[in-house]
Amino acid sequence: MELVNKIKEISSSIIPILILVTIMHFFIAPLEEGVLGSFYISGILIILGLSLLLLGVDLGVLPIGERIGSAVTRTRSNFLIGATGFIAGIVIIIAEPNIAMLSEQVTSVNPAINTRVMVAMIAIGVGFYVMVGMLRQVYGIPVIWIYLVSYIIVFTLAIFSTAEMMAIGFDSGGSATGPLSVPFIMALGLGVARVQKVQKEADSFGYVSLALIGPALALIILGIVSPGTSTSEGSQAAVSQAGGFIALIRPSVQMATQAITPMFILSLLYQVFLLKMPSRQMLRAVVGFVYLYIGLTLFFIGSTGGFIPVGYQIGYLLGQISPYLLLFSGLVIGAITAISESSVWVLVNQVQEITKGHLRRSIMLLAISIGVGLSVFLAVLRIWTGLPFWTFIFPAYVIALTLAFFVPELFVGLSFDSGTVASGPMASTFILAFAIGSSMGLETGNPGDAFGVVAFVSITPVLVVQILGLLYKRIQAKQKKENQA
Repeated sequence: MELVNKIKEISSSIIPILILVTIMHFFIAPLEEGVLGSFYISGILIILGLSLLLLGVDLGVLPIGERIGSAVTRTRSNFLIGATGFIAGIVIIIAEPNIAMLSEQVTSVNPAINTRVMVAMIAIGVGFYVMVGMLRQVYGIPVIWIYLVSYIIVFTLAIFSTAEMMAIGFDSGGSATGPLSVPFIMALGLGVARVQKVQKEADSFGYVSLALIGPALALIILGIVSPGTSTSEGSQAAVSQAGGFIALIRPSVQMATQAITPMFILSLLYQVFLLKMPSRQMLRAVVGFVYLYIGLTLFFIGSTGGFIPVGYQIGYLLGQISPYLLLFSGLVIGAITAISESSVWVLVNQVQEITKGHLRRSIMLLAISIGVGLSVFLAVLRIWTGLPFWTFIFPAYVIALTLAFFVPELFVGLSFDSGTVASGPMASTFILAFAIGSSMGLETGNPGDAFGVVAFVSITPVLVVQILGLLYKRIQAKQKKENQA
């Protein structure tokens, strides 16, 4: 029954993309023969894969993550708390499917970038900020000050890094907070919160958005120490062809094995030395890891065999037809992807509950949908015009950090955490591939400019939720005046 519910949930995210590509194939940008069928097969594989992955997360990753957070906090050892956050952050990123897909697409555009080093840097960055997030709650440090200091460092160092690595860094932040890492990081935070003497609702948020900072900072530093890897004008993206699912089984199994093994070993170590869960609970967790393993394998096969190649082809064909049609298509793809993401619905329900129904779900969904659509629109516009990445991302973060000082405390961590809701698997596979294809289809396009689209998608919900927080603050002030009158 749980698996059926997961399939329904994931289907609502994938089917709209399948329908959109079908419409484009028959009326705007016809795909090569047999490609549409491969796309449908990949859609089924991704639905099954993500459903099993999320079921595995519920059975294995979440309970273990929450118990680890609580257990290490009870030890009152700040060193153990920090070390746990650091190691857990590294391990979860190695397993995160979004990062695997991002690294494949980075390789397709720029083989000069060592993706093993890149993933290692991303993992270290996430590990560092998971550690910061856990210690922040122990010491009671307001999350806004960590945001402010961190982003000042990020944008200052970005001056000395390469433009491409800066864009990949921000994209990797959005990809790092994916369907596997987000629940695990939140479970760690919940475990820490449960053993605190004073529990504030606002402390439940901020963990995920802090983890988003780490990859950007790490890859910007990588761009400083290893600057000679920029994509040159006129380079070609080596994107795989759609189909060939049988041939993809072996490499996908290997990727899933490499991803799951470190997390499974870490869980066993904590079980033996600290958690000591009953055998029945441990068996349930092991079953969860089996689901996780199968789900990751299916997701890798489906993404590589259909979604990434088709996203690339659609972007390429539309870029060849007309840049204006490409811009409009980016707007529509972004809007549909946002409204179909199950995590977006979780967010709007959460905000509606916090505001006691004053901010209606329909308004929030419309705002996020329009915002994410504009994000993809701006990403395509940047590819077409060749404008620097920082001209878009820097003002967005300045506005977000400024608004954070004016919204209610609860909305600070919540708004930055919400940046992960739209940058799910579709952003790291289909939308990024669409951007890469667009860069190849446009006469003025450069494949290196395709990176940054996930970052644009990630920042939009932050600004939307902050604006909603200001509206809620105004509603509260108005009600207070009416009550006093």
